[in-house]
Amino acid sequence: MTGIDEGSGGSAEHADVAVARIVGAQTLERGLDLLERAAREPMSMLDLIRQSGINKGVVYRLVSVLTARNYLAMTGDGRLRGGATLLQLGHVTSAFTDIVAVAQPHLEALAQRTGLSAFLARRDGDHSIHLSRVAGSERIAVTSQPGTRRLLPETGLGKTLMSDDDPAACARLCERVEARYRGALFEQLAAVRATGVLNQIGPAPDLINSVCAPVRDAAGRIIGAINIAAPAHYLDAEAMVAFNPLIAETGRSVSRELGGFAHDAGRPKPV
Repeated sequence: MTGIDEGSGGSAEHADVAVARIVGAQTLERGLDLLERAAREPMSMLDLIRQSGINKGVVYRLVSVLTARNYLAMTGDGRLRGGATLLQLGHVTSAFTDIVAVAQPHLEALAQRTGLSAFLARRDGDHSIHLSRVAGSERIAVTSQPGTRRLLPETGLGKTLMSDDDPAACARLCERVEARYRGALFEQLAAVRATGVLNQIGPAPDLINSVCAPVRDAAGRIIGAINIAAPAHYLDAEAMVAFNPLIAETGRSVSRELGGFAHDAGRPKPV
């Protein structure tokens, strides 16, 4: 009697399925790589092939699918760029993304690591609005609550939010605040653009210091700002400098989770 080894046939079938899954995953990864490259920087097909290192025939097949579904589109000069579907999905995603929910765990981590209160704010015209506060362990704390509204040049968060404004707009805002808020303003704005962080030495009588960083969206626009803030005897100039890398990286981390941009050498770039 001839026996039939059912197990061997099953094993071969399972192996075929496993191989198909691996190939499918590799194809997806290659397609996503091409999509990300062209969406971040429009480029020719030749440049896309060269930069991706993917076989020319595979690139053509994947780009054909991506353009057919409008994830990629061709510019007038023959370069590939992000298409309408990609823009639509980005708009839908941003509409349902809550900056407070994304930033909250980062604020909690800041408060825990520094022992100081951490804040999140967004811009509303010429004002900043506090969106969230996480208390630190300091005995005398900054207690600005969500909903607090200040003219932009009056706080470190506000200055960070206006740091991409043109000089004329900044000068107009300066005219709206007391002289004590104007000191070193333009130097501070330049520092945010160059380093991604702003150090605020608070004026008398409050003497509240802060270290701030912007939060950017996928277009590189500033959509929020985070900071730690405390009375000067908790956060002196030396401590502010020491916290600069942590605050800058936190701003970049929140930006990344929102699909946004990092800040490097005075210009935003994809993260």
